[in-house]
Amino acid sequence: MTIRQLEYFCAVAEEKSVSAAARRLYIAQPPISRQIALLEQELGVPLFRRGSKGMVLTDAGQSLYQQGRQYIADMAQLAERVRSLGVGVRGTVRVGVLYSTVPYALPFIRSYRAAYPHVELFIRLGSPQDLIGALNRGDLNALFLRAGTKETIGLHERILGADDLRLIMTAATDPAPELDVVPIERLRDVPMCLLRSEDLWGYGEALRKECQRAGFSPNVVCQCYDTPMAMQLVQSGFGVSFLPGSIVDTMPGAGVYAKSVRGLADRSYALLVWSEGSYQSGSVELFTQFEPENVKKVSV
Repeated sequence: MTIRQLEYFCAVAEEKSVSAAARRLYIAQPPISRQIALLEQELGVPLFRRGSKGMVLTDAGQSLYQQGRQYIADMAQLAERVRSLGVGVRGTVRVGVLYSTVPYALPFIRSYRAAYPHVELFIRLGSPQDLIGALNRGDLNALFLRAGTKETIGLHERILGADDLRLIMTAATDPAPELDVVPIERLRDVPMCLLRSEDLWGYGEALRKECQRAGFSPNVVCQCYDTPMAMQLVQSGFGVSFLPGSIVDTMPGAGVYAKSVRGLADRSYALLVWSEGSYQSGSVELFTQFEPENVKKVSV
């Protein structure tokens, strides 16, 4: 059994398809199929069975996958530590970033890079579900997320800062241009682009309930599946949204700004999250414990 065979096997197990694994690894399909066949021949057991949703692990395959992933990670970490001896901190850190945490993630990453210039950073933007899945598989080492994501149970978390939830708008859609704080009554009939009702943090739900207490239903013209789309719609003048206030820092110069809604004091917390039970390389440990200097702190 070789490391290459394990890598091919784990890729097929995760993608549930030889063709998808080949695309992910940037190689042709035949070498993957051949190496998996040799692996099954060596072990004397089938590792996959074909199901309605693709290639599914057998019990033996599941056992090999769990131990194989850890073995691959251990070998990579061992090589990293050996290379680092005598030359300072080296290695790689694979980081996932949720769009709404970009104002926290970028200063953090920039400061870490300045402190450890020989560490190579791989950065991936994605949805909470995708990022957490990649973390659990070992494809990512740490994530910048928002509090309220139930799937982070069992993971280590550090609070990096907090935001008040605020109304995001442009001058053309501002329902109270003469005021610094928007009265809830001013939102009657205002077009809103909110995250869908089942979003993980319930930002839109908090605003809906406040509108209903004021005696009207909000005019939700669009429910968005992600924050970047909500921000694009706000910037285009399609409507207002209700998100963590720091989100406006992701679109400097776009004419987008934030105001508090009177009577709504909900907050959202930016987190650094990493896996609890797995061995971490030196560069990853330093990343998860890193305290950036000269980065603006947000009171929590």
